[in-house]
Amino acid sequence: MSNATTDVSDAGSRSEPVRVPHGRGDRSPVLAVADAVADLAGVDPDALGEEAGIVLCDHVDPDALAALVTHCPDGDVALSFSVGEYDVRVDCDEAVVRLAD
Repeated sequence: MSNATTDVSDAGSRSEPVRVPHGRGDRSPVLAVADAVADLAGVDPDALGEEAGIVLCDHVDPDALAALVTHCPDGDVALSFSVGEYDVRVDCDEAVVRLAD
């Protein structure tokens, strides 16, 4: 599993969004999204397609995502999209994933 920050209720469901930083070291925005979705889905990021049925490139172009949110000079770029049952928001610093309403 990833090093994402989450809150888990006593019932075992995630009540808070998962936040994964990107842009530091070698984590790209799309890897941050994969880590956050996988953490919320309760699977290993490498098994996201097999175990959760989610293939990120079916939902977002990784190169376009990186181009839009990497090296934002003023930090005011943010993208939102849905991946299966998850709402995703990516800005210049982090990916935030939550269960869709």
